[in-house]
Amino acid sequence: MFITRDAFRSPMSAFFCAPGDTGWTAAELALQQTWFLAYFDQLETSEEDGLGCGRTMLFTDFRSVEQLINMGPENGIHLKSVHILTPGHVNGTESWRMDRLGAVWAGRNPNSAHLPMDVFETTSGKKYSASFVGLPADELQIESMKFDFTDQTVQTRFTTNTTQV
Repeated sequence: MFITRDAFRSPMSAFFCAPGDTGWTAAELALQQTWFLAYFDQLETSEEDGLGCGRTMLFTDFRSVEQLINMGPENGIHLKSVHILTPGHVNGTESWRMDRLGAVWAGRNPNSAHLPMDVFETTSGKKYSASFVGLPADELQIESMKFDFTDQTVQTRFTTNTTQV
């Protein structure tokens, strides 16, 4: 969740925002949680030679990124990259960190088949979990790769392998 204040409303909103939208010079992150930054081209038509615009969006959870991915090229969306932003208590430092995602894996708590969760692997090999029970990524059981971001186009994969991260 973002917290905005009128004092941070951009005086340039009228020039860059559609009716009903507002531009801000600052927003506060209400929770010290993991965030996702997606960079993509959005074409006005689904044709490859159509006029496109580079867009960057910040999401509070990966499900929103999945919705963007699922819109796909047939809707003019060409994903360029996804980054994971982690607060210090998640990444083991005293500050925020941003890393490019390499893959997303479907995992689960090895002690419960009813607790599925995503594991996010950065291009440098660091793994983070979306565990609400506080389990680190290396304690989760991996069931399948959901997304491979190492290629220029996002690959979606579902395998039946079950491996430990």
